[in-house]
Amino acid sequence: MKREHSFGSRLMRGFTLVELMIVVVLVAVLMTIATPYFGQFILNQRLITTSADLRIALSTARSEAVKRNRAVGLNMSDDGWSAGWSIPNPEAVDLPDVLNHVQTGDITITKETGPASEVVFSPQGRALAAANFEIVVGPDPSKATGCLRLRIDGRMEYCRQSCPFADPKPDSCGS
Repeated sequence: MKREHSFGSRLMRGFTLVELMIVVVLVAVLMTIATPYFGQFILNQRLITTSADLRIALSTARSEAVKRNRAVGLNMSDDGWSAGWSIPNPEAVDLPDVLNHVQTGDITITKETGPASEVVFSPQGRALAAANFEIVVGPDPSKATGCLRLRIDGRMEYCRQSCPFADPKPDSCGS
């Protein structure tokens, strides 16, 4: 014996309009709260990435100087440090660069000390002059600013504040 179900006794699947509207309102409220934090998160990540790129370039120039047993420099691009940097091949001008980095986006990098257009490492891995690089992401320096300090001995220190940082803020600096 077959039993037929009438329309009224069927199980209904899905959401009601009221349930759907409650979910939409909750998602809108959460997005309104999260958006400013997400914007700051993006600025912080761009600052961390840019400082890491510059730190890697400085380390590469230093290691090339030691490996080749000759002075090697990290040079800013023709449009300044904010546009990028390169390590020319110290063996010959017609050979490709050891490193060539193009920087994009709303990032400002200024070299505070030492010769403005380059950083040179000796064959012993020491910098010929100390340097401070101030990195600002976005139009507001108070939101995402960092300082990468290169010491004469070739070691680097990064701090999440403006250059120079004689007395770093707690928990804002790393080696």
